[in-house]
Amino acid sequence: MTTRALFLINGLGLGNSTRCHAIIQRLRQHDVDIGVVTSGNGLWYFDGRSEIGSLLELHALRYGQIDGQLSILRTLTNTGRYLSIMRRNAELVAAVLDRVRPNVVVTDSVYNLAPMQRRCIPVIALNNADVVRHGFRAFTDRPRSIYPQFYAIELMDYWFHRFRPDRVISPSIDPHTPSPSFPFQRVGPIVRIGYESKETSSPTRKVVIMLSGSVFGMPVTLTRSRPGVRIDVVGRPPPDGWSNTDGLYYHGRVRDTAPILADADLVVVNGGFSAVSELFWMKKPMLVVPVPNHAEQWINARTVKKMGVGDLISEKNIEAAIWPALERISSFRAAYDNLPPSPDGAQQASEVILKVGAGSNL
Repeated sequence: MTTRALFLINGLGLGNSTRCHAIIQRLRQHDVDIGVVTSGNGLWYFDGRSEIGSLLELHALRYGQIDGQLSILRTLTNTGRYLSIMRRNAELVAAVLDRVRPNVVVTDSVYNLAPMQRRCIPVIALNNADVVRHGFRAFTDRPRSIYPQFYAIELMDYWFHRFRPDRVISPSIDPHTPSPSFPFQRVGPIVRIGYESKETSSPTRKVVIMLSGSVFGMPVTLTRSRPGVRIDVVGRPPPDGWSNTDGLYYHGRVRDTAPILADADLVVVNGGFSAVSELFWMKKPMLVVPVPNHAEQWINARTVKKMGVGDLISEKNIEAAIWPALERISSFRAAYDNLPPSPDGAQQASEVILKVGAGSNL
């Protein structure tokens, strides 16, 4: 009997979509029928993907913001609107479930599980809030600015996933992260096919700046180029009045960034876990720029710094941080070489989904 899996994906940023796609790629190797219900950037990302049997739209849930910055107060004051959106999404999901009749549902940052639970359909969540919780406790140099988002969002996220889904697949890039308790199940980095590491001994000639595609995406304006260094800015149009010069190039949104990243010596990236995971898997030295006030992104960046494979920087000093980081490429690469091999988290996740879809309690 063919297994049918339905993915419910929050499309606020691209990270949820790319890591779900990584798992979908592995599931399709086992002829699993895949349906995707998503919103926002997820619709753009999955449109036309051959692995997807059906693609439907959810109403989007978004963080509150003030002047382009994440605001927990504004997020909390929007609670009534969020509940209304969740009710409408529940009706949409219920109709899809009755039509598709999946063996298993995989959720990524979608929180209304009632339609699946009423139909006794097992729910597997992709979520590493247990890693965020551990990191918040472990890093004593955490800034006060991340406390509101951690306690209002990340900690609540942990407790939700601790009790609601049937199983939680929790990825980590740090091999020293403690093993979680049930229902969390630790896996390695979840990375799309094509993002494998490639050996390079080239001089430091290419930098990629690849910042978030969410509503909190930061502007990227560089004041100068550097002779002998190519800089590619992914996901941003050029600033007004800019004309491309040798060595400095702006790209629009790119769904599959592997070809651009393949020969990069250094990557500047926000602290979203999926983007950091793919760069980690490719063994790319990175400068991680957490979205201000965002606990998970700061913890992801701090983890990269702790492992020695990159550094944590602020959005105010992106350009200034690039040049000294280029002088440290050899030390970043040596840190990668000293780490133990990471398991393929997407493959591990697909195996869990296949077993649950086949009726195994694991």
